[in-house]
Amino acid sequence: MIVIEDDPSMRRSLRRSIATAGFNVQTFDRPSAFLESDSPISNVCYVIDIHLPEMTGVALCEEMRARGLKPKVILITGNVDERTLEMTKHAQAAAVLFKPFGRDQLLAAISIALGGKSPN
Repeated sequence: MIVIEDDPSMRRSLRRSIATAGFNVQTFDRPSAFLESDSPISNVCYVIDIHLPEMTGVALCEEMRARGLKPKVILITGNVDERTLEMTKHAQAAAVLFKPFGRDQLLAAISIALGGKSPN
């Protein structure tokens, strides 16, 4: 699991929630840190905030697809405005979660993104 979230407290919360469910988790605070990393890029589920510095989460998904990847993505956002809702329509995400969401919602979305697979 890879989490890309710029808010430190939300990033820690996501990491904790996902890790306690048995998944290995890597976190990044911005898209460039992820893109420049040696993180696995296939067979991974991504939890990505829509509104990030440098580029939107949707633009990051498009960048991954341009690199030949087929990311399994869950987009998260605290914004429920018209612009954000329009972006989610074109994101090709397995799920979109609106903050605040619960751990059960997050884990259900991960299960959907992974095709019902369990951790590890």
